[in-house]
Amino acid sequence: MNKISIIIILLMSTTIGYAQNEEDALRYSEIYFDGTARSTAMAGAMGALGGDFSAVMQNPASLARIRKSNFSATFNLENPRTTANYYGANTNDRGVAGNFSNLSYVKAYELDPKKFNNWYSVQLGMGMTRVKSFQQRSRYKGTADSSIVHSFINEANGTPDSLIYDFFPFTAGLAYDVFAMDPAPGNQYVTDFTSGQAIHDRTITNKGGMNTYSFSLSGNYGNKVYVGGAINFTKVNYNSQFQHIESYTDTALWLQRINYTGELDIEGWGYNARFGFVYLPVEWLSVGLSGQLPTLFNLSDSWTNNMTSMTDDGEKFVDPEYVPTGSFDYRITTPARANLSIGAIMWELGSIGLDIEYVDYGKSILASKRYSDAPYSFDLENSQVANLYKSTLNYKLGVEGRLSKQSYIRGGIAYYSSPYVDGKGNAASPTIFYTGGLGYNWGKVYADFATVLLSKKTNYYAYDPTMNGSRAAFDISNYSFKFSVGFRF
Repeated sequence: MNKISIIIILLMSTTIGYAQNEEDALRYSEIYFDGTARSTAMAGAMGALGGDFSAVMQNPASLARIRKSNFSATFNLENPRTTANYYGANTNDRGVAGNFSNLSYVKAYELDPKKFNNWYSVQLGMGMTRVKSFQQRSRYKGTADSSIVHSFINEANGTPDSLIYDFFPFTAGLAYDVFAMDPAPGNQYVTDFTSGQAIHDRTITNKGGMNTYSFSLSGNYGNKVYVGGAINFTKVNYNSQFQHIESYTDTALWLQRINYTGELDIEGWGYNARFGFVYLPVEWLSVGLSGQLPTLFNLSDSWTNNMTSMTDDGEKFVDPEYVPTGSFDYRITTPARANLSIGAIMWELGSIGLDIEYVDYGKSILASKRYSDAPYSFDLENSQVANLYKSTLNYKLGVEGRLSKQSYIRGGIAYYSSPYVDGKGNAASPTIFYTGGLGYNWGKVYADFATVLLSKKTNYYAYDPTMNGSRAAFDISNYSFKFSVGFRF
């Protein structure tokens, strides 16, 4: 790992307060597919096939395939799981969460092409699509030579103890307050943990998601060209909590245990617009192109940290009056996106769709909120975004097979490339989705079921990555089960 990479990861370390940084930019730039059970069963590869409201997220022109007005709703059950490897010790954790991944209504208007210059139909759509889930619970446990307190000492060395609360209220200041670290001559600090090993037990719980509310307009011209546009508003709701417990193998130490906790809440809205068209060179083949403008998010963060310790003299804690809290309002502009879609309808057999998305994650920009009383430039953070992240292509492939006149079977795979520049930052693997599902169509009523498996690997750093004991390797999976019901009228 080169020097620049180490600096970048230091800035990403979760214990250096909750400053807005490149992690926030990636969190809202790296979005996936979701929505109806039919769309997710085909891995979201419906940008050219259309006929489903969730395809608005790929290409709003695809709604022009809808000939009858319809309403649909989708319930989603998630089962996120994490296997953590902490220096050879494996720990498993899991959780369960339920939510709606789609609510939508499309009004279709059939037109007389002789009266409307070869326009056959127009569709007005509105609805909600869940574009990202933050649900994840991870835990690692094991022994290491270093303590998180050593990281706090490194950041505090050189700072007079009279200023430690002012400079490091969320980290070293807390450790100092509960006697996990003590002053030494020359504005240095020490800890009672001087022998044996530290037993780390850390739990991270993330909740929330991103829901996009879309208002779309599409049209069918000559049964050869579909055009469409959508205005999108994305609601962000993110909550992250951690608990870091350390005890020590040397039971003769005066310091027996520390319990360090933190919580971050983020809420806000983003807005953008997407435009696209679909061309049918022949009846069974469709090719689509679409583009989404950069998304502007206005976000509000609030956070807090706390610590207690157990010593030979009993429990030490921070006076509730002095538990630190913080808040900040700011903006993030996430990059534009471009999408190429190809769809083929194989007569009575079914259909196949392919979507390829281009996005440059290094184009995200952080900025202070407009008319801020205390504006901040974010020059360092934005330079890290450009240095750490790269442009990628993401691929989605979906197949729908017709079992009978009314029943369908579906499957797909989606491959989202790692956004990190090779050799820099977090060694994250690509994110891969495996999907499948069934559908049944009664005519005016239809129902669909889908199952989705998300798989990815990433490294997690609790503190200074140059110190042994700071890193855990996470193998993350999320099993989702969706059920949709829809009505045509």
